[in-house]
Amino acid sequence: MVRLVCLLLLIFSAGVFSQNTATGPHIEVALVSEHNQVRVGDTQWLGVLLSPDKDWHTYWLNPGDSGEAPTIQWQSDANIEFGDIHWPLPKPIQVAHLVNYGYEGVTLLMVPINLKQITKKRISISADLSWLVCKEDCIPGWATLKIDLPVSDTIKLSEHSNLFEQTRLNLPEKHKNTAQFELTSTHLGLQTTLPYQSDWHVFPFRGDVIAHNAEQAWAHRANRSQVVISLSDYFATPSEPLNFLISDGKNGFYVEAIPNDTSGADNNSPSQSLWLMLLFAFIGGLILNIMPCVLPILSMKALSFAQSQKANQWGYPIGVLVSFWLFASIILVLKEAGSAVGWGFHLQEPLLIAGLAFLFTFIAMMLWDLLPKGINLAGVGQSLTGESTFTQQFFTGVLAVIVASPCTAPFMATALGVAMISPMLDTLAIFTALAVGFALPMTLLSLSTRFAALLPKPGAWMQTFKHFLGFPMLATVVWLAWVFLSQTSSFGQLWLLSGLLGFTFFIWLSAKVNRVYCVMSLLLAMTFATFCSVKGTQATKVISKQKNNHFSAQKLTELRNNNHVVLVNMTADWCITCKVNEQVALNNADLQALFEDSKVDYLVGDWTNKNQAIYEYLEQYQRSGVPLYVVYAGNHSKKVLPQVLTPDIVINAIQQAKKEINHATSN
Repeated sequence: MVRLVCLLLLIFSAGVFSQNTATGPHIEVALVSEHNQVRVGDTQWLGVLLSPDKDWHTYWLNPGDSGEAPTIQWQSDANIEFGDIHWPLPKPIQVAHLVNYGYEGVTLLMVPINLKQITKKRISISADLSWLVCKEDCIPGWATLKIDLPVSDTIKLSEHSNLFEQTRLNLPEKHKNTAQFELTSTHLGLQTTLPYQSDWHVFPFRGDVIAHNAEQAWAHRANRSQVVISLSDYFATPSEPLNFLISDGKNGFYVEAIPNDTSGADNNSPSQSLWLMLLFAFIGGLILNIMPCVLPILSMKALSFAQSQKANQWGYPIGVLVSFWLFASIILVLKEAGSAVGWGFHLQEPLLIAGLAFLFTFIAMMLWDLLPKGINLAGVGQSLTGESTFTQQFFTGVLAVIVASPCTAPFMATALGVAMISPMLDTLAIFTALAVGFALPMTLLSLSTRFAALLPKPGAWMQTFKHFLGFPMLATVVWLAWVFLSQTSSFGQLWLLSGLLGFTFFIWLSAKVNRVYCVMSLLLAMTFATFCSVKGTQATKVISKQKNNHFSAQKLTELRNNNHVVLVNMTADWCITCKVNEQVALNNADLQALFEDSKVDYLVGDWTNKNQAIYEYLEQYQRSGVPLYVVYAGNHSKKVLPQVLTPDIVINAIQQAKKEINHATSN
């Protein structure tokens, strides 16, 4: 008896009854007809009425990131032809970071039927239904509903006829508009004609075409409109047309999009508006002035304005512009040659790391007044601390760009990511906007007396401050030596430090004895820089204790397929922002405790040296450099984190991803 009661309760909870209504948890379902009779040869309408509880929803034919569309299997004792479901206009439903497509409230799924011939006076129609009703959790349901209708030459509307009429008003247009689509490696561009300006949303028929939670921004032209949407991670380039519903919530129409003949001609075109990217680059350039790798140089530059207002006003900004243009040109040439390059790519070369170490050592010696009198290396010396000619100011701008190259400021990453895949002129325009933003603060100080008045008044403190700035320079040398170690070996680092020792000795000696020794010290520096770089790369690189968190695309795929939460950290030893984030956020005790969960993983991609797999991963997110932080909720969603992290940002993203996996797997 107890087993029988449990079986009945189970059947009741699933909503399985042989009648025209059923009740399941949080939903009522009914099979209804627009007419009370059925007539031979006419197209008439049946409908499945879904009535979920408040705040619960059911799904469209493509449920989106999660969920399942209702299904209907028809049976009848008469010769009846059943058509397809006529789906009402859906709406995007946000669930955490997921976006589903479906219906909130009462929904009628209309199906046309046609009785081919009379075999009896009364026919029976049954529908085997399945559905999913969701809120934060999801509950499946099943039912077999049945309706009997008499056959008659005269038909009358049923009590549900108004519901059918209201539903027809919420159906998309019957005809399909023509459309074309183009593909890049990461985005889909859809072009079609819109009937009027509105907040249109694209709903694909297939669930593997677009990222459902991606922003959809339309661009309107004279006779055509275009929307660019991020592709799904599971999308495979099709040769057949793609079907979409385009709706603004009040009206909608279907489109059948065919591949554009020019889709393969420009697979690297940027999806974002060029003007928006120029704005991002300009803001990123402004912020770059206060990044840790740049601030000491610009402090010395500001110091020169405090000492004298007679410096050439245009040498510095022109030096910055030329340097960024040269940077862009080198990147374009190398990419055209097939090299994997991005912002900060030069810091992957040990020889350049060694050269920067000698440069920063020289600047520190200059700030401590240890250089021989009269030395003026085209702006590296006097242009930073005294009156400057155009040439000196120009090379100060060059120096500022060189030391800024390891840094990536907020807004800057998105703009540079687009620049790396854009046509040549767009790339140069974005780098120009970045240069203007970077050069603007110092240029305003030299041009405007109002801005210059913000600087402290000259005094004895300036000499002390100048000497103090030598220590950040040496701190930078320490960091560069550490980067050099990771790129070469401990033997290579020994040669570099020996070269720096000899370099500082000959600078000191040249100040005491004769100016000619300064030239010798520079030659020695160049020799040591070359020698230690070659020796370091030939020696066996020091390999740290192996960990199981090294990034690989295969490992990431396996973890996502197993419904793990994965934090991917793309970093490099020469990336100061990366190292700050690791100390401030990623080494947080609460965050480390989350990684103890067997379903939470942390993968680190080290881009200190060239790595094609990491470069290809960065390209997926239109990034040209590090840092890049992405949190994956299995295969259900992903979230790109800001470039400047706090522990709460990372912890909240991981916890949200765990909720999304629990939500999706409960379906």
